[in-house]
Amino acid sequence: MQTLNLPSHLDQSPEVAARFSKLKSRPVILDVNHLNKTFHTHTTLNDISLQVFRREFMCVVGPSGCGKSTLIRIIAGLETPTSGDVLLEGTQVSAPGSDRGMVFQGYTLFPWLTVKKNVMFGLEIGGRSSTESESEARQWIDLVGLSKFENSYPHELSGGMKQRVAIARALANNPRILLMDEPFGALDAQTRCKMQSYLLEIWKRVDVTIMFVTHDLDEAIYLSDRILVLGTNPSRIMEVIEVPVPRPRSSSQFLSPEFLATKARLEELIHGPEEAEAMPLPKIRLTHAGDDVE
Repeated sequence: MQTLNLPSHLDQSPEVAARFSKLKSRPVILDVNHLNKTFHTHTTLNDISLQVFRREFMCVVGPSGCGKSTLIRIIAGLETPTSGDVLLEGTQVSAPGSDRGMVFQGYTLFPWLTVKKNVMFGLEIGGRSSTESESEARQWIDLVGLSKFENSYPHELSGGMKQRVAIARALANNPRILLMDEPFGALDAQTRCKMQSYLLEIWKRVDVTIMFVTHDLDEAIYLSDRILVLGTNPSRIMEVIEVPVPRPRSSSQFLSPEFLATKARLEELIHGPEEAEAMPLPKIRLTHAGDDVE
């Protein structure tokens, strides 16, 4: 089989290099310093340090058990680190707050509330009047393209629509950073692709930084400015990749040399020698079909 002659994932066009230069000139919105998290004797996060810039889209990838979700939950204030600290615009993170929005993989909408009431919920809890909350909620519902469904209940919506409501609800409090933990993982492939495009359009129109956990390498490359790659044994930062694929992104770029080179590097980091040396499965036969399949 012919081997593709791919460029290095480090190669950047002048356009892409200029975009990263501009991105790095923005203020640092999230500063993670020497973060460690230990459960009993197991180290989930080991000396994690990184900076995320304002309006950056960063994806977090890595093998199962590398601490992706734990990192996001600590930034959200839902878990406490064993040591190290997290600063959001210079302020220590120690508990959940309205300056951080969170979208989970599961559908976390209140089933007894309509779309509009779900989006209004955080605004009203924050002290806004019903009139003001309703007005703002309608703006966010319109932004995610669900104006016709504002009076529908979650059970009347598709999976993709539910996640759009969850995004609207998270953004309604005007967070400085939106944390997304595999939000499209439960969706079918076609809906997932649509949601990726929706999210990019929303991100373009809102002053928000996004950290997005995913197992899907294509998704990470398609969405992000930079990709944080975590490893295991011990959990650590393996590399932070600057995605060389130009913006605006489209599905036609999935087979571009820049995209394929980035994916090859991610696969090398995540599925490298460790996976090749994995213990083989025992050869146990549980059936005698009378016809070998291989």
